[in-house]
Amino acid sequence: MAKSNKKIALDIVVSDVTLRISKKYGIRVNWAGTRVYKEYNTTDWNRFLQIHTNADGSKFLNVKPKNVPLDELVADAYNPMPKDGKKYILIHKDGDLGNCQANNLEWKEVRKYKPTATKRKLDNGLEVKVDGTILDKKKALPIVKEIGDSDTDSMKAIEHPYVSYRRKNKWGNYEDKTADVDDLMAAAEYVDGDKSTMKRPRVLHKNMDYKDFHALNLKWVEESSPEYQEYMKRKKEDIDKLTKELNWNNPNFKLPDNQ
Repeated sequence: MAKSNKKIALDIVVSDVTLRISKKYGIRVNWAGTRVYKEYNTTDWNRFLQIHTNADGSKFLNVKPKNVPLDELVADAYNPMPKDGKKYILIHKDGDLGNCQANNLEWKEVRKYKPTATKRKLDNGLEVKVDGTILDKKKALPIVKEIGDSDTDSMKAIEHPYVSYRRKNKWGNYEDKTADVDDLMAAAEYVDGDKSTMKRPRVLHKNMDYKDFHALNLKWVEESSPEYQEYMKRKKEDIDKLTKELNWNNPNFKLPDNQ
C-alpha cells in the first residue's frame, strides 16, 4: 500500500467538538479533556473513545498496545513537554487527578539537586558550591582568570575563567580537562531563571563583575537583551583593564589597536 503524504490537520471539529491531535499518541482530544477521538486508515472506523477512571481518580484510555493517561494526552496536544534535556513530571494544579483540562496541567521540572543545597556534585565528579568555589576530591581548584601569551611574552586576562582537573580515560591514562566556571554553575542548577523558552540563553553576572560566580549573582537572560549587552561591554573593559595591570612593567606590551 502506498504511503499517504496527506498532511494531518492540527485541529478538527467532530460533532461540534474541537479536537487537537497529540503527536505522541496519534489521538485527538478536546481542550477540556472530556472528549477523545481516534482516527483510522478506514475512516468508517473513526470514533469517540470511552474515558475510564482509576481508583485514584486519574483517567485513561483503554487502547492498544497500552493504556494512555488522559492527562498526558491533553498536555501533549495543548502544551507539550519541553525538549530541553531536563526531566519533567506532569502535575494537576488543583490537585484533582480527574481534572484534565489543559489549563490545569503543568510540566514541572524534576530538579537534580535540592534547592537549599549549598554544595552539589556533578556527573564529572566535581563539586560546585553556592559561592562559586569548585572542588575536586574535596580540594578547591584555582580559577584561571589569566594566562601567559608566549607570542607576545605577556599575560592576558581571559574571557571565560575556568578550572583544570584530571580524569582517567577508558585506557586508564590520566587526561587534563578544563571547564568554564559559568558552565559548571549552570550544570549545578545555580543559575536563576528558566532558559528553556529563550532562543540564545546566556549567563548574566548581575553586578557586572565577570569574576563573581556566586549563585545570587547569576541569572539566565537572552543574548540580545540590553542588560546582557551592557554586561559584555563592561566585561570587555574589565578584561582590558586587568590585562594592562598584569603587564604594567612590560615595556613590549600594548593592547591591539581595536582595544
